[in-house]
Amino acid sequence: MQKFVGTARLEHGADVALFVTTCRASTRDTLGLALRQDIVAMHRDLLGSWVKGAHLETLIPLNGSGGGTRRRPSA
Repeated sequence: MQKFVGTARLEHGADVALFVTTCRASTRDTLGLALRQDIVAMHRDLLGSWVKGAHLETLIPLNGSGGGTRRRPSA
């Protein structure tokens, strides 16, 4: 998560940073970092729903913590 936070926006210019995991439970520290850095942390099962047409905003609450909401500042 730390490497992802450090590169998602600065290096790759992401507007929305989505960290997909295969594990069912992330650590409290990992989710805390995701929240502080405005990263959407999502389980891969919800990613499949997004690909099938569900709006990302409707999936974030289903995932629990780690749902970033801020946008990257305009340049």
